[in-house]
Parts: sequence; structure tokens; C-alpha cells
Amino acid sequence: MDLSLEELADIQVLSVSRKAQRLGDTAAAVTVLARDDIRRSGARSVPEALRLVPGVQVAQFGAGRWAVSVRGFNSRFASKLLVQVDGRSVYSPMFSGVFWNGLNLMMEDIERIEVVRGPGASLWGANAVNGVINIVTRNAASTTGSMVRASVDDRGNPEVAVRQGLTLTGGAALRVYAHSENRAPFETRGGASSQDEQTGWRTGFRLDSDVGEPDHWMISGEAYRQRSPEILTLGGAGTYYTPFDFEGAHILAQRDWMTAAGQTSLRAYVDYADVVQGGLGDATVHTADLDFQHRLPVTGAHEWIWGLGLRHQSISVKSRVPVIEFDKDEVEQQTFSAFVQDEIVLLPRLLRLTLGARFEARNMGTPEFQPTVRLLWSPSDRDTVWTHWSRAARTPSYGERYAGLVAGAQAFGPFPVVTLISLPEEDLRSESVNAFELGYRRQLDRGSVEAVLFRQRYSHLVGNSFGGLRMPGLFPPTPDVLLTRHNRASAVTEGAEFGGEMAVNQDLRLGLAYTLMRQNYDTTGDAILDGGNATIANRNANHWLSLQARIDLSSRQELDLQVRHVGALKGQPAPGVDAYTVMDARYGYRFSRRAELTLSVTNLFDKRYTAYSSDYFPSAYAYDRRRLLLTGRWTF
Repeated sequence: MDLSLEELADIQVLSVSRKAQRLGDTAAAVTVLARDDIRRSGARSVPEALRLVPGVQVAQFGAGRWAVSVRGFNSRFASKLLVQVDGRSVYSPMFSGVFWNGLNLMMEDIERIEVVRGPGASLWGANAVNGVINIVTRNAASTTGSMVRASVDDRGNPEVAVRQGLTLTGGAALRVYAHSENRAPFETRGGASSQDEQTGWRTGFRLDSDVGEPDHWMISGEAYRQRSPEILTLGGAGTYYTPFDFEGAHILAQRDWMTAAGQTSLRAYVDYADVVQGGLGDATVHTADLDFQHRLPVTGAHEWIWGLGLRHQSISVKSRVPVIEFDKDEVEQQTFSAFVQDEIVLLPRLLRLTLGARFEARNMGTPEFQPTVRLLWSPSDRDTVWTHWSRAARTPSYGERYAGLVAGAQAFGPFPVVTLISLPEEDLRSESVNAFELGYRRQLDRGSVEAVLFRQRYSHLVGNSFGGLRMPGLFPPTPDVLLTRHNRASAVTEGAEFGGEMAVNQDLRLGLAYTLMRQNYDTTGDAILDGGNATIANRNANHWLSLQARIDLSSRQELDLQVRHVGALKGQPAPGVDAYTVMDARYGYRFSRRAELTLSVTNLFDKRYTAYSSDYFPSAYAYDRRRLLLTGRWTF
């Protein structure tokens, strides 16, 4: 169902203040992708939908490989971005990032995606450094009946999804679903297959109590299995084909209830995730999490929210080859957290101040205190101006503490080529950021605009310095250059974000998202450290743009166009990553209220391009080409 632009401003957002709040009243740079935005974008995965959001950099460099970040530090496992599904963190402690190729959600069941740019650690905890992405799935009561989706791409790869929704005795509702994934591989520079096809399946359920009751509970669970192979480039050892096999399961329960003392929420989940890297090794993470939140009744000018959290994670790994080795095969990690926030009305309907902080203590590392201050000024019913300062921290990952790995190969005088070996360091401290933001939002008669300026100063960043030369090396006769890890790097990201949406008429809606950004590290005089920092900075484009047009051709026909432009990445290995501009198109035809057929074309004009140079697991450039997808969807 299409929402009007006025209705979009009234959408309830949970991620900014951990309470339902009008999008137009938030003192943060926040974008909400509603269900219809996602559908009409033609996105088959969450990263594809995120291309619509200013400040979010999305680079696809394989059939299932993504680099997604907010406000810099783009990486395959972007370590400063917290991603949640219904409040369940999918941020992996293995490499402090998200395995996007294992997050193959059923897109029809997503209610909305909330994207908060800037730190959210005062409410959501460490690792919400540059932003928070909260994926909210639909209540089971809104998906009753049956749904079948079938699709096939231009390479003949089929996918199927099925869903059944039921209304149970007492008003509860149940949804069960399953879907497959079968994505064609990208291409090498020469036009051959990059052999990184994405295949897998996911199945799950969601059970909700009667939506009309003030005491609401929800139980959900999923299981999945995914294969995402790659051809790794290992310097002197040549290339190595390895399938990355992901599997996992979780179950989540949440209860929300009202009392005279306010609104209370209790959420708990257990999660299992396993990654097998072919003949390289495997890693397993078990998580148990408990989160309590209490929102007190408004007292005078104050509205308080406080909460407690407890998380236990068990990590076990096994390495089968020397390209990655671990100092500890098993680690137990416990985290206790407490937060409090007070929203103060300084001048009714005009000025509001929010003060908040979160304390986190772990059995590994030092406790962290993460405060925030937000000020919101509403000079009119249409205008909002806000500013905020926050401090956030990112805890070192298991991999940074305990994993030694091959970081690449390069010339190192007097040797024509050496193998770079990054060594583990158990005593790493948390990275930190001090972030400032100034934003303006205006609701127009037929649309809305938003402009945001930000500057974020990072300290104690993890970096590498020269730690010695080893001969013979891991791949004789090539010597090894050993790199020691530490917290001596610092950097700044700063930029501007612009977003807008306008209904030209009842049949045409336009959207824009533009980001201008700069990321610079402080120079240290350490050639290895400065070179590594430059490599990280150069993974980020300095500008990117998305333009969307949603056209209702008739009551039955839709046409959606999206133009994406991304600036070049500097200093990348030959042949490099040039700036690119592509257009995506989607045509939809509704035979009836229950049946529709869509044709989606990605990269309409077929200019082959590459968007990113793979990090962590080095591989050759993969190139995208024009892709077609025919999809039929039936509900009954």
C-alpha cells in the first residue's frame, strides 16, 4: 500500500529513542524505508534497498558479497555499524561486522527498515559507532492467507518463496514461510564466471498475540543455510577456490505490557551461527541475549527511559591452513549493560533536550561509558532543526584479538614481493569516536527535504606497524613481513548528506539521496601504519548519488527507475575502481489484487563495472553486468 508523503512524516520510528516517535520529531539523521519503498525498489536483499538512503555506502563485489557502511570506513565487515532484525543483533563478534551473504531475509515480510546515521551507542551499545540499521518485520496478523512467489533470471536461475498466515483461536496470528536463493555469479575482467554464485534457503515463523491487546507478545524463529564460494588470491600461493558455507538458527521472544508505572518491554533470544570456509577452517558463535526496558510516565517536562542488558557469547574456531591461525580456539564473552535517557521539554512544541548514556562492562576489555546530548528546535509545524554530540566505542573483535592472517602481498624493497602477515594482539583497547551533527528537515506541501552536516573524530583506531621480517616465509621463497596490531591510529570523517522526496502529481513521485564525504587519517611518520590507513580510507568514495522515479502508468501498471552514481575509489590495485553510473528499472503489472508480474533490469545499459576491491579475503575484481529478473507473485 502506498503512503502519502504526509503519512511518511508520521511513521513511528523506534531506533532513535527506543520508543515509538514520529519521524518528523526525531533529533537525528534518520531515514525509514517503508514496505512499499522496498517493493518498488526491486531490491532482492537488504543492501540493495539501502542504496536509497543518504549517507549509506553500498558496494556489491560479487553475487552475495557486499561492503556496506555509514559515514565512512567501508569494508566487507564494516566494524562500526550495528545491524538488528527485530532488535536481534546480527553483528558478528568474529570480525566486528555483518555477514551480508548470510542475511537472506524474505523481503515481503519486512515492514520497514530504519536507518539512523551517526552514533547510537548511548541506547544500543558498543559498535553502534557510525549508525544503526533496524529491520522491523511485519506482524503476523498482517500476513494472513497464502503467498507464492516464483522468479527466474536471464541465466535461468529459479527462486521460489512460499508463505502461509493463519488466525488462531483467541486472536493470535501465525506466519510460516520458506524461500530459496539462487543468484548468478559475477564476471571476471575477461568476461569469465567469477564462480561466486549464491545459493541457499531460509525458513521461519512468527507468532503474535492479538494486536488489539495492550499486553502484546511475539515469538519468532528462523533457520538458514547458504553457500557463497570465492576464489581467493593468496600471493605466492596462487589462487584457491573455497566455498563459504553459512548456517544458523535463532529463536526470539518479546513481551510488551502497560502498567500504572509505565510501559515495559522484555526481549530474549538465542542464536547459533556457523561459518565453514572450505578447507581453510570454520567458526561457530552461540549467543544468548536478554534485554529489559522501562519507559516511565511523563512527569512534568521529563520522560525517562531506562534499561538493562545481559549477553553471553561463546566463540569456537578451527583453522586448517596457515593463512589464518588463532591464538585461542575458544572464548567466552559476557557483556552487562545499563542505559538511561531523559527527554526534557524546555519549551512546549518548540525546544526539546535529550540526555542519555549507556554503561557497558565486559569480561574482556575495560568498561565503556557512552553519553549523548541531543537538542531539537521546531520553529514551525513544518520545520525541524537539531544538533547532537555523542561518544561511542567499538570493542575489538575476536579476530583482531586472536587471529593471525595473510593480509595480502606486495612489493617491499629489496624484495619484488612479500607476504603480509597481520599478527594477533589480545590487549587491544576499544576504538572511540566523538561525533557532532547538525541537521535540518522540512515538510513541504508535496514532499520533504533533509540536509545534515557531520564531523566525527576517531581515536585509538586499530592499525598495523612493521614487526619484523621472517625468512623463509609462509610461501617460500617469498619472505613474510610481520605486522603488529595496536591502537595508535586516529582519523576524521566529515561531510554532508541530502535527501528529498516529492510527489509531482498523483502518478509520479521523485526521490533523491546524495552524500559528500571525506575520510582522512592523521599521519604518524610510520610508513606501514600510514600506508595501511590510506588503504582503508581509499575504500570509500567521496560522493555518491541515488535518484528514483516511481511512476503509476495506470491502475494496473507501475514503472520504477533508479539512477545510481558512485565516485571512483582512489589508490586501488590495478585495474582499479572507476566512477560508475548505472540505471535500474522495474515494470510491474497487476492482473488483479492477488496476482502481479514484474520485470526488473539491473544495470539497464549494460556497462560492466566493478564497485570494490575485496578486503579480508583477497580476490580478483568481480564485474557486474546487465541482469534481468522475471517475478510472479500470487496471494490467496
